[in-house]
Amino acid sequence: MEHSERKIDLLNQAIEINNDRVAGYQKAIELISNEQVGELQSLFNQYKMQSEQFISEIQPFLANVGAPMEEGTKVSGKIFRMWMDVKSLVSPSTDQAVLESCEKGEDEFKSTYNDILEKAMVDCPEIADLLRAQLAQHESAHAHIKELRDR
Repeated sequence: MEHSERKIDLLNQAIEINNDRVAGYQKAIELISNEQVGELQSLFNQYKMQSEQFISEIQPFLANVGAPMEEGTKVSGKIFRMWMDVKSLVSPSTDQAVLESCEKGEDEFKSTYNDILEKAMVDCPEIADLLRAQLAQHESAHAHIKELRDR
């Protein structure tokens, strides 16, 4: 695979996992209970917007090589969101189930971004700094969701 193709692939993988995160937090907003709507809705919207910002930071790299941007989400992300629906229906605490699902989603995001970053450092160092900075921003969101889940 040539350099520009590897770069496009890595960038689109990063966009795809961000699309998953946006869709996951949108699903979480739909599932939270009325008692938690204010606090959790605001937080989930913040993290959804964070991924939208990440996508907007990645787009120029794709535009520079004339590549289309990934619009979809991963199949595993779609399955995960369906599982969130089911879990929230059978869980005694919907909010706790949603937070557990969000934390698992954040784990997946982190794992995927680490894989993308590792490949970018070897194949496309010109995008590694951006991905590293985004992952660092994500770390605090992940820690906060984990903290809320553990309460």
